[in-house]
Amino acid sequence: MFCPKCGKEVNDDADVCVNCGRALKDMTEKPEHNTPKTGLGIVMGLFLGIIGLVIGICLYPEGTVARKTFIKAWLITFFIEIAVVVFIYVIILIVGLSALSAVY
Repeated sequence: MFCPKCGKEVNDDADVCVNCGRALKDMTEKPEHNTPKTGLGIVMGLFLGIIGLVIGICLYPEGTVARKTFIKAWLITFFIEIAVVVFIYVIILIVGLSALSAVY
């Protein structure tokens, strides 16, 4: 399991986090906020862009592992997507310019 305060992985039977000292037995947060959400971040980055980021930030509480991994995955995917779109645009531009120069 992951500590809800610092996000470090701790032993499942631990009473307190060895990194930050937070008590783990009386956790009130839902366990799904303590699991990484990399896949969801990738999907939101690819298909929803900025709206996907806002949805993910609203969906997961601040400071949880789920929110941190979601945002990291979203950022990586979003910037890769932008780079691919720019690359395709440049290729189309080069092909178009070479076609124009062939005509004239």
